[in-house]
Amino acid sequence: MEIITSRANRLIVETAKLQDRKHRQREKLFFFEGRKLLEEAIRQNAPLVRVFVTEENIALLRDLPADVEQYTVSRSVYEKISAENSPEGVFCVARHLDRLHKFATIYSMTEKGSRFMAVSVRDPGNLGTIIRSARAMGIDCLLLSSDCADLYNPRTIRGAMGALFSLPTLTVADPIGSVAALQKDGYSVYATALTPTACDVRTVEITPATCFIVGNEGHGLPDELVVAADRAVIIPMQPGSESLNVAAASSLLLWEMGKILL
Repeated sequence: MEIITSRANRLIVETAKLQDRKHRQREKLFFFEGRKLLEEAIRQNAPLVRVFVTEENIALLRDLPADVEQYTVSRSVYEKISAENSPEGVFCVARHLDRLHKFATIYSMTEKGSRFMAVSVRDPGNLGTIIRSARAMGIDCLLLSSDCADLYNPRTIRGAMGALFSLPTLTVADPIGSVAALQKDGYSVYATALTPTACDVRTVEITPATCFIVGNEGHGLPDELVVAADRAVIIPMQPGSESLNVAAASSLLLWEMGKILL
């Protein structure tokens, strides 16, 4: 197989543009790196388009579906397209997972029996960790605010460790209306917020129709969203402790939701 050695190669230049979110959205493509993620993408039938590998990883190409483009590149070329500090030499391009990750109106977002968590975070690494935890704890779908971190940011994908390929998400433009729609469908919606009337999350009866909302790292949830929820909840901690990272807090809440399935 011919090795691409020019960093000015047209395909390499176009692939490098995928590091820009607007380009990913326009082309409906995203990328991820590493052997483990490639194996998971194949297992989950993710819509792979092309795979670039360095010479020491050529053996991985034999496991690819027949319709996936395959390229071997020099280390210098790989460094042009990679977003990793210590790249493994496996770079994959795939189409957006439109069958899993959808935009929703407040009238069409729920299915009977679905287990939800609602998320509005800005850091893609945190979003990826939440996706990974949600998949592990049996959540059926994450509801995302329209200003949430990019699902296809490489840090989101790396943090999700393959869960992005199988966990559905719905991005909602009207969070307040979405809360009302959930409540109308019989869900109890709890906002994670430190308010005077917030209750200990351990006192909440968690059922399959429980939905927690977690907010962004710097400012938490908007007041109007907290008011729209059934009530606010907090995770109790030792006095003097700093507040938990939003991904850590979400994982604790997801564990509480998942216990009834495990």
